[in-house]
Amino acid sequence: MSQQYFLQMIQHLRECEEVILYQKVMSWEKAEEQELIDFLSREYQNESLNYPYQVPGFNSDAALWAAKTIYLAAQLILYRDQKETDLGLLFTDFEGDLDASTILSADLCLRFLPDMLFQLKVIDSQDGLIELLEAIAHKWHYSAMRYSLEIDRLSFEWMDSDTCLKQLYVNRIIEYKKLKLAEHPACYEAVKSSLGIHGEQLWKEFTLVTDYE
Repeated sequence: MSQQYFLQMIQHLRECEEVILYQKVMSWEKAEEQELIDFLSREYQNESLNYPYQVPGFNSDAALWAAKTIYLAAQLILYRDQKETDLGLLFTDFEGDLDASTILSADLCLRFLPDMLFQLKVIDSQDGLIELLEAIAHKWHYSAMRYSLEIDRLSFEWMDSDTCLKQLYVNRIIEYKKLKLAEHPACYEAVKSSLGIHGEQLWKEFTLVTDYE
């Protein structure tokens, strides 16, 4: 049996929040993909036990796409044979709809994208890979909220389509104290409602904004 480097990397990332690349391997077999989907499905079920409201179903396509994206990004950060002009050919857009199911399923792996971008900027702030990964971060900003996002590049079309995802998004805004996101019309009322009467203790900077209403 071949070594399942792709599967092992994602498992270790999920369990230890660390990237370990066993060697330079940019491909994998279908059987390994299915094992990875099974693993991520279990991870999703475990995490979703703490989700509010009705939990969206697991989307295996989105979870696998995100895992591939993170794996390839890690490989390119450490091993680079490709020219910068060829980097875009390695990453594909997710072909499904951007909804609660896909966003939360992809988040299992995409949540580690900000750390990879931080590390990449330390290595080479002019690396062409940064622009590619930043485009993914802005599209999937629920997962990339810790990164310095340009608010005017974000789409919130899905925001009111699912109460579970909306509350989880608001929870992350509050957790990471993202004031500009909290002030966005798509998020403001929900953030204010979530903070409630404890806003002064939980997030003083946000309550200072609401005081001027």
